[in-house]
Amino acid sequence: MSVPTWIALVLSFLALGASAFAIYRMRLLEFRPEVLAGDIILPRAGKAAGSAARLLLPLQFSNAGGADGIVEWVALRVTPDGDSARSVLLSPVGEVDMQRFINARRQVTEESLMEPFTGFALEGKRSVAKFVLFDIAERPRAAPLRLQPGRYGFELFIKASNSRQPRLERTFEHMVEQKHVDDYREDTAVYLINYQITLPAARRTLAESEWMPRAREAQSVH
Repeated sequence: MSVPTWIALVLSFLALGASAFAIYRMRLLEFRPEVLAGDIILPRAGKAAGSAARLLLPLQFSNAGGADGIVEWVALRVTPDGDSARSVLLSPVGEVDMQRFINARRQVTEESLMEPFTGFALEGKRSVAKFVLFDIAERPRAAPLRLQPGRYGFELFIKASNSRQPRLERTFEHMVEQKHVDDYREDTAVYLINYQITLPAARRTLAESEWMPRAREAQSVH
């Protein structure tokens, strides 16, 4: 005796719903790390002003899954004016204490730099803000990153315990103007802010440290 069409249809929908629910539960139990990025800070270089630049990035790490995991490392590739032949790879050299960074007049010092940057645990449904200083990964073989006017592309990679291979997490761009270059060479911190990217945890922490330039400084930066 054949099953009525409507019963078969109902059973199909029930099976589909059960599969979707199973997938949803699996995703809830996964470790699913994400990183938000978009802002760039060029700290004051002090006596080395005008030399190779290091980049300070506010990063917001979040876990969209319910399982804990490890963020093992991150890396940053910088490409000037879309020229891949001039791309440079930067690695994290340490985390920066933003309050001490501000107290040092926006210069990275031994007191503000917490070396080295290491892997860290990220709990399910949690987020954490970190301020990571990047420098050339293959010194002394690689050419240093020297600030010049132009459009810079940034690619942020992450390697986490849920994957055997690193993955490209974020891409964004910034236009570096001659004013930025002049300010940096005159030992002024330069801020490249991407207002299209929302970094709630990172910017909240930054605001607590009064990290943003005050009005008169912002005019000189932009």
